[in-house]
Amino acid sequence: MNLSEIHYPRSIQEFLTLVDKEKQVRIIAGATTFGIEQRTRYLSFEPSIACIHYIPELSSLHKTERMISLGAVCTLASLEHIYPFDRAQARDLLRSIGTSAVRELATIGGHIMYSKRFLALWALLASLDAEVEFRSPSKTTIKNIWYLADQDGLPNMEQNMLLTRVRVPLQALDHLFIRKIGSGIFPEGDGGYLVSTASIDRRSLANFKLVIAGERAFRDIEAEQKIASSSFPLSNKTIQSATRLYGESLRKRGYWNTEVLLPLISQALQDLQRTRI
Repeated sequence: MNLSEIHYPRSIQEFLTLVDKEKQVRIIAGATTFGIEQRTRYLSFEPSIACIHYIPELSSLHKTERMISLGAVCTLASLEHIYPFDRAQARDLLRSIGTSAVRELATIGGHIMYSKRFLALWALLASLDAEVEFRSPSKTTIKNIWYLADQDGLPNMEQNMLLTRVRVPLQALDHLFIRKIGSGIFPEGDGGYLVSTASIDRRSLANFKLVIAGERAFRDIEAEQKIASSSFPLSNKTIQSATRLYGESLRKRGYWNTEVLLPLISQALQDLQRTRI
């Protein structure tokens, strides 16, 4: 039996030095991915493992006038009273992930970096244009979370870089609509989530996003722009036209079960139509 060498770096720099030295290091924090890979009673471990749970910077939270910055090792349980999870629907979504014991261990970084599909919080974070920060021994990179999806909407995770922070822009959230689609999403299943968000400025929409994510991620910018450029409240004609655009886009991209998604998209737009400010 081969024994693994386990490292407990206490700073990001110490971790990056380790990566530069070892070249191949398995990162563990809350074990979202690692745990699900152990499908048999015979556990499999890499020769070198780095537990990043004890790096203070990765579990810190910062708030500015513009955004909330979350360390990648912040547990899901710690997010419950932080924007946007302080909203009722978002809090319910967060609480639907595993048990309370799971949420005390699972991290937002592990949740985002699951490479086989997009997990429960991804669509919400994408609809808010969250940013992700990655570090390597040579550089720091900040990207929109959509860069973690390729042109076909499949997961496209960064390699050989450490996710350090997740930044969620602070914005007026006048409309929030969340619906689960299908059955389970982790670790297998055909499910996903549809999330729409909007900010309303007097009689116009200042911002509108609608994101679907599960096995693949989906967003139609043209349809969003059509809705955002319409007067508020939305007319029934605008809702019908936008729903038709979404239908054409979903079918063109061969997305999962368009006939199930279109009624939910129409429901989201009607919910927006009824929003009071």
